[in-house]
Amino acid sequence: MERNAAQLRLEMLDFADALDQVRARLITIAQAHTATYVPAYTNGVQAMPISYGHYLMAFADSFARDSARIREAYARINLSPMGTAVLANSSWSINRERLAQLLGFDGLIVNSLDAGQISTYDIPIEATSIASSTAIRVGALMQDVHTQYHQTRPWLLLASGKTYTSSAMPQKANPGIIQNTRAKASDVVASAQASLWRAHNVTPGMIDYKNTWSPGSAKTFVHGVEMLQQLADVLDSLRIDPARALDELESEWTTSMELAETLQRTHAIPFRVGHHFASDVVVYAKERNIRPKDFPYAEAVRIYREAGKKYDIKDQRLPLTEKEFRRALSPAEMVLTRTGTGGPQPQEVARMVAAAKDTLAKDRAWSAEARQRLLTAEAALNAAFEGVKSLP
Repeated sequence: MERNAAQLRLEMLDFADALDQVRARLITIAQAHTATYVPAYTNGVQAMPISYGHYLMAFADSFARDSARIREAYARINLSPMGTAVLANSSWSINRERLAQLLGFDGLIVNSLDAGQISTYDIPIEATSIASSTAIRVGALMQDVHTQYHQTRPWLLLASGKTYTSSAMPQKANPGIIQNTRAKASDVVASAQASLWRAHNVTPGMIDYKNTWSPGSAKTFVHGVEMLQQLADVLDSLRIDPARALDELESEWTTSMELAETLQRTHAIPFRVGHHFASDVVVYAKERNIRPKDFPYAEAVRIYREAGKKYDIKDQRLPLTEKEFRRALSPAEMVLTRTGTGGPQPQEVARMVAAAKDTLAKDRAWSAEARQRLLTAEAALNAAFEGVKSLP
């Protein structure tokens, strides 16, 4: 179990470093795309315009929580089970505290039965659950990227050389690295579940649950590091077309909510009236295949008058000028006019990017310090052995 505990902490640090590499790439791309406007989806349907930087920072912040979970779990993982002689300690006078120090542990799992038999349930399960949680979101991110390949004119592609041509259909550029990353994410989730199920309903002291996370068994962290390296490769390969992304936004009515809100915010029109007006505009447009920026202003005036009659509004004239009407339907304008902490507006995304860089730097420093403590302990251990060897 001592070897397992020492191996697990190294596996976790490798995973943390690979995760930090992914976060760094997400932050860099986000910084370059604070004003690249893309659709965000709910229920699989375009919902609102945001920036691609805003989108990527959502995943970067999510992975930052995983880094925090790793730090918190490491404090429990890096406790020594050594010197317990399986479960009840030894008749020899073993200084467990000194042994822990020499092996780079930060303290003890104090109860000897817990150290040898009980902690081997929950500590590996906690560790692998972090990797599993990361993998689920990696899969979601890859699914979003992969969805673009269903389109004839994607706004998100992979660099030349990162796809492969079908053996039968020469027009296809298959996104193999995306598919492979998704598959590896599934491997991580599956191996983490193996740790859980091997520990389920097994009495303490059995071997079933003690090695399932390790490189020779379920390989959770081996798969996890490979997954993150593959994800980093995908991120490095992304090619984003801002103009095409904006064109996709302008082909849908994701700003109809903003039309209703503008009427409420700037002219105190009840939202139910503005919502009804915007809904009727969308219905009219979709029946005639009209894009938002091409919608006839005269028809908007007419539709608003009809909505005013329905709700018995005294002044049934559309209070927006044509310029104001066009601005309310602009995806870029909708993003730019968002307010509040955490929104997609470029200045707020830039602030979140700066904060994320600071957090990432601290996480990298933590990992480097943890590794250095292990190296220092190893040097002390070697020196102690040399001291023993030199005794007469």
